[in-house]
Amino acid sequence: MIKWTLPIAILLLVAGCTSHPAGEKEERARAMQMEAIDRPVLPENPTVEDLVNYALLSNAELDRQYWDWRSAIEQIPQDGTQPTNVAIAGGVPIMEGSTSFKKSSVTLSNDPMADILWPSKPTLAAKQALEMAKAAGVRFVKTRYEIRAKVLAAYFDYASTAELIRLEQRNGQLLQTMVTSTEARNRAGSASQIDVLKSSNELDMSRNDLASMQAQLPAQLAALNALLNRAPDAAVPLPAELPAVHRIEKSDADLLALAAKQNPELIALAHEVETRNQGIEIAKLQYLPDFSASISTDMAGMAQNLMGMITVPFLKYEAINAAVAQARANLRAAQAMRRQEVHNLNAEILMDITTVRDADRQLELFDQTILPRLQRMVEVSRTAYENGQSSLLDFLDSQRSLIAIQRLVVNLRTGREKSLANLEAATASVLTTPVNP
Repeated sequence: MIKWTLPIAILLLVAGCTSHPAGEKEERARAMQMEAIDRPVLPENPTVEDLVNYALLSNAELDRQYWDWRSAIEQIPQDGTQPTNVAIAGGVPIMEGSTSFKKSSVTLSNDPMADILWPSKPTLAAKQALEMAKAAGVRFVKTRYEIRAKVLAAYFDYASTAELIRLEQRNGQLLQTMVTSTEARNRAGSASQIDVLKSSNELDMSRNDLASMQAQLPAQLAALNALLNRAPDAAVPLPAELPAVHRIEKSDADLLALAAKQNPELIALAHEVETRNQGIEIAKLQYLPDFSASISTDMAGMAQNLMGMITVPFLKYEAINAAVAQARANLRAAQAMRRQEVHNLNAEILMDITTVRDADRQLELFDQTILPRLQRMVEVSRTAYENGQSSLLDFLDSQRSLIAIQRLVVNLRTGREKSLANLEAATASVLTTPVNP
């Protein structure tokens, strides 16, 4: 039996070997490193960055993406392992009702239902699985930036509604003062009943706008908490003011170049293109034969038998040719998808850049010119009305103009920050530093 030790060992080795491509260990280490991060505790009065950091370690969508990545990594050794197994069979001859132990036989072979593949087949399959795992890992990074952008957008909606409520509350206080003043002047005979009705209507409309905005807060809070993987009514204090304005230091060309280099979706599609390339090689490998082997001996060691079988794909050439053509078509489709994604990405980035740049221009105009002028107009109109030198309508018009522009500024800042968050997601980087508005 000793002389069969070497061929038996070779058979077991070939049937049970697993290919581990270069880069698998590093990809697995990156995934394990992400799992080791502990979830932070959300402060009682969280900043927007506290909310972002909490979401990145709590969001269920991101958690699913992470486990998809881990699942793709575990596919590598599966695809890199021979599909066959070791089969052990025994036989006992029965002659004239009696058996003989010495004439009993033991056969060692690969699984007859699965041939031993040509070694390069599982090796290339493992490399293909690694590329798919890398694509899943990059899409995990993409999801992280997308979740960050969604949290920022939800927070800005929440913060802007709070700011609009504060604006309307100040407006309501002013209108209430005007109603009281107008009623007093009407009793004194220096204001008409029409002025009383107009001022009362303005106050009621302001209260209605205020109630409508307050009604939006629970839904906005629920949307924010959904991203944080918390109960819909979990408390997040209303921001006392809008977050600080963030300036982009990079030029438009720099942003486009950064996206071309670092955009996670483009990187993931590049890995998928590589898998399609490898798919062509895997399809071509089906032209190569597979094989089977078996070793048998009787228990007395008198008779041994070594057998081998090659499975040649004579009857499958047409199917293999079609598989190769299909793999090439899949490659062309992946390449076309990536080319289109480049164009889509550039269009989205340019749209967000345009939104940010135009918002910067308008905010500068409003903050430095229009708002100071309107505030002065309101003060002058109020003084003139109280002195009987102008009508209530003039004052209300100036007040409405001021509130309209203040609302526009809030909406501009919110839209700008959302577009900025989208740019950071597209470039997979933090582009800005906060500055005072």
